[in-house]
Amino acid sequence: MVRYNTGRYIKAIAVLSITIFLAIAFLRNNFPYRNFGSAWEDIATTVTIVTIICYFFVLWAWKWRIFQGWLVPFPFLSGKWTGEINTKFNSELKTIFVEVFIIHRFFNIQIKVKTGESKSVSTCGSFDIDEERGLKQLLYFYQNTPKAAVRNHSEIHYGAVRLEISDDLKTLEGDYWTSRNTTGDIKLTKE
Repeated sequence: MVRYNTGRYIKAIAVLSITIFLAIAFLRNNFPYRNFGSAWEDIATTVTIVTIICYFFVLWAWKWRIFQGWLVPFPFLSGKWTGEINTKFNSELKTIFVEVFIIHRFFNIQIKVKTGESKSVSTCGSFDIDEERGLKQLLYFYQNTPKAAVRNHSEIHYGAVRLEISDDLKTLEGDYWTSRNTTGDIKLTKE
């Protein structure tokens, strides 16, 4: 489970708010305040500016490496990934080539997997990042829908995936389990 840096978010917003408030007060030559009206005006301007900055942070600035680790606890994984699944299905070992598309936003992540026979879409996803335990993982549940032509031997099913995230953010490697009692290993490389 991701431990959001809530304390750091609050401190960052507080420092940003105080800095902007003081800058506005000095630029408007309102400091020290002589009446409540000018102080209230500076507070309103500060709240507006901080809200806009927070909006743009959540929209795209969180992806920047400068915020990774200390403020944003999870890496940015959006993009196309390719690789293979080594699976055991009906006691048969098989290698399947896959394309994976990850759409990663600040508050959610969606994983779409495409093979020659099926498509999978995540139903929920999260991170398990814990430096004390040495974990940096992407975890998600998915629904797999095979093409109609192969459903006689590959029915629609659900599954779970655990992927280790490499330090350079270029590979994801792990395993999966499904509701039809199959398992396998996955290795992906970012394109």
